[in-house]
Amino acid sequence: MFSSWTRRVMGVAIVFAAILTCIPAFAQTGGLTGKVVGEKGAPLAGYTLLVDRVEMKWTSKVKTNKKGEYNYIGLAPGMYKISLLGPDGKPLFFIQKQVGIGDPTEVDFDMGQAVKEAKKAQEANPEYQKQVAEQKQSTGLKQLFDQGRALYEQKQYAEAAAVYERALPLAKDKNVPIMLSQLADTWGKAASIETNPDTRKADQAKALDYYQKTLAIDPNEASLHNNLGSLYANMGKSADAAAEFKKAAELDPNHAAGYYYNLGAIMVNQGQMDEAGAALKKATELDPTNALAWYWYGMALMGKAQVKPDGTMIPAPGTVEAFQTYLKLAPTGQWAGAAQASIDSLQGKTSLEYKAVKKKK
Repeated sequence: MFSSWTRRVMGVAIVFAAILTCIPAFAQTGGLTGKVVGEKGAPLAGYTLLVDRVEMKWTSKVKTNKKGEYNYIGLAPGMYKISLLGPDGKPLFFIQKQVGIGDPTEVDFDMGQAVKEAKKAQEANPEYQKQVAEQKQSTGLKQLFDQGRALYEQKQYAEAAAVYERALPLAKDKNVPIMLSQLADTWGKAASIETNPDTRKADQAKALDYYQKTLAIDPNEASLHNNLGSLYANMGKSADAAAEFKKAAELDPNHAAGYYYNLGAIMVNQGQMDEAGAALKKATELDPTNALAWYWYGMALMGKAQVKPDGTMIPAPGTVEAFQTYLKLAPTGQWAGAAQASIDSLQGKTSLEYKAVKKKK
């Protein structure tokens, strides 16, 4: 039998042994601790951190206190992914950290630092740098385009074209034909108001070059052929002008009447009444409601009227009908008086006064 002293000693040994057996159990785990602050350094209270074990499927959560601090103990050693969640529950960013045995591993979340690092990494990315360069280029293109457009609307065409010339190198992809077309139109407009013959010829040459470059990219754009036709007409190249207007009509049948009208109008202004009559007749056939086409068709036929020995006129077939149709469609139109005067003149009542015809835009 053990004495009381022996029993006390053994009791202490047993307790001591029990304590010794507990130490390894606590020493087998680790933990996480840290602080979460926002972009301006203020603690983020009540934010959730998602703790994921990388080597196996295991997840837990912990929240920050009012000081933005958090603690999570009792984690098995291993690699962990700690994600900071936003108020909407979506991850803002994460940190991977190896957790060892013993004291908690410190993992702080600094939103300001994270944003800076993310921005730095983004700026170092070649694709991002390319996007930034393209954005700057696009902004510069728009600024120059708007500047050129303002000058264009003020009818300062040569100045507008000079600005567009600066914008052209900045154009990429679909903006290239747009800028080329704009330059072609603007140089053409500059030529139309230029009084110096040499300068006008130079401006027309620039316009022609840009139209050809634009059509090389987009050969089936009817409006380009129409505008080029007008340029050729202003250059005195009637055959080329006619070819372009006809090409526009082929490419865009829905607007063919307008293209034939433009061809007819140009031929009237150049005194080529046979060609004008043919084009304007086609315009009236395609669009019987085009009052102007009827009027100028009548004017084109006026030159074919014959004069009898007694001084009375024999109009070419369709002349009177053309003027009458115009008056029916536009009884108070711009040329109503002239149309009626033309009818009267064919009956020997009045004389005629010719005015230039305007093309449709």
